[in-house]
Amino acid sequence: MTAIHVDRLTVTYGDNTVISDMDLTVEDGEFFTLLGPSGCGKTTLLRTIAGFITPASGRIAFGDRDVTQVPTHRRNIGMMFQDYALFPDKTVAANVAYGLKARRTPKPEIRTRVMEALERVGMAGFAERHPGALSGGQRQRVALARALVIRPSVLLMDEPLSALDTKLRLQIRESIMDLQREVGITTVFVTHDQEEALAMSDRIALFRSGNIEQLGTPSEIYRVPVSSYAADFIGAANVLRVTVPEASAGPAGGGITVALGDVSLRGLRRTDLAAGDAFAIARPEHLRVLAADERTGEGVTALAGEVVRQQYLGHRQQHRIRLSTGAEVETSEPATSRGFSAGDRVVVLFPEHETLVLAS
Repeated sequence: MTAIHVDRLTVTYGDNTVISDMDLTVEDGEFFTLLGPSGCGKTTLLRTIAGFITPASGRIAFGDRDVTQVPTHRRNIGMMFQDYALFPDKTVAANVAYGLKARRTPKPEIRTRVMEALERVGMAGFAERHPGALSGGQRQRVALARALVIRPSVLLMDEPLSALDTKLRLQIRESIMDLQREVGITTVFVTHDQEEALAMSDRIALFRSGNIEQLGTPSEIYRVPVSSYAADFIGAANVLRVTVPEASAGPAGGGITVALGDVSLRGLRRTDLAAGDAFAIARPEHLRVLAADERTGEGVTALAGEVVRQQYLGHRQQHRIRLSTGAEVETSEPATSRGFSAGDRVVVLFPEHETLVLAS
């Protein structure tokens, strides 16, 4: 297995700096995801690791081997593209064999390894078909077999699931996860889909304008975001603008009372806070909704509001509620909990330990 080391990497397009002085390590055998919106730099980093882009400065190493100036075909990478990039005039077997032929692998070994790779992805019975006769999911499995058959040092995947429908995405996602863990190959996966990132990754690098906004496990990024951007991008979040009183300014850690309009809200101080504007972050599933006349417990802030909309989703129900301050929040509770209709007067409970206050 091979770790990937990115040291002080800068990538430019003309006068535009896309990635600036970035340091990053992907550990041996890790499934590592680069997550972020279009244009944030994640694909640029992947293509630079692959060797398609030459950095302006910095270094990329696979293990102890500096590959910064090594051409793509000599980096021993497996690559999966968004559009599969299969040869339409070649059979499935010939597509999978292409990388081995380029490496001058003996023919008997090619046949053996191609069939092993196709069996691994469940495509052994399709060896003589052409890509045009396959479904999207089948073509994706062939692309995965082709990437793995060369026994690469690292596997690089550029939004490989984005062209598939929802059900097929889930199936192929599970196949990729199973195969990656079976083979133990270091993998860098690019996506803009936060659910994919949470479900598949050992760690995630959340990108923002060419920089890494937050790096951590899916649980760390979801539960303890470092910014309102991170909280809002990963999963659903209620992001409320609040005011930090002068007496409550201070370093991260511990409880804090902030002002949400003309009411007080208790939460945890996630970052250093100065007096003035800040954000309070609360996930919809952490909020509870009670009737206006119900009693509330300890350790929560109860804010009055009115239901704007209710949605029943089978396993869960969601409410959109306009608080007395004018701010609106989304809640998500089990379908077995009490539901409310538009116009109902309610209180929304904000648990102190799940309400994070961050600098704006």
